[in-house]
Amino acid sequence: MIADDCKALRLQLEQVTKAKRNEQTVHQLNERRTDLLELKEKVVAAVVSLQALAKRTTIVGKLDATKAVDRIQKLREALKNDPQSITKGRDLAYMKSAFEKFTDEASKATELTWDQYLPRARPKVDANQVAQAEQQEAFKTKAVQLKARVKHAEQSSKRAPSTETEFVELEAVWQDIRRLLEALPAVTNDPKVRDFLEAANSSKGASLDMLTEEVIVWLKENKTHDKYRIVNL
Repeated sequence: MIADDCKALRLQLEQVTKAKRNEQTVHQLNERRTDLLELKEKVVAAVVSLQALAKRTTIVGKLDATKAVDRIQKLREALKNDPQSITKGRDLAYMKSAFEKFTDEASKATELTWDQYLPRARPKVDANQVAQAEQQEAFKTKAVQLKARVKHAEQSSKRAPSTETEFVELEAVWQDIRRLLEALPAVTNDPKVRDFLEAANSSKGASLDMLTEEVIVWLKENKTHDKYRIVNL
């Protein structure tokens, strides 16, 4: 009787021990799953941003994912021989390390490429042209709109777009800026033209004698001859 009780107790203890081991294995597997999902998220984010930029320009430097791919193959082989090796072997750690290194290199390549691409891709905005247009009643609204779009573009382009969608959205803002720039009169350093513009945008308007040959040429070139108030004193 006592022997049977001892045997039953031993079986129970073995079951408890096995259950604890299984619980520990499940916990470890969940940890590994979380680690892999976080790693996947970082790798995908780096690659997606890099691919969007690569559609538009040549990536600076060379990226090599060979080591990371090799580590995946070795991990697969290890899991094939021992599925639970992912909880205790070094193959997973080696694979993570390889992909983390690749992700860092991809992010750095994106950053370097973006720093070179951005100055070439974004519209060139002449602050003097915008300021001059903002002082003219006929162009003030467009100048204000332009400044707002430029500010938005600057905020959005501090780093490379994360996705193709973000890239397209930024390019749409750049296109808006170009369209608004085309709608503004060219900047002028001619004192006669500047005096005329200042007077024409005042409450009194520009006198007829200020409509010099230089002013007329500038108005025709910018197709703005009908946008200013001229008075015959």
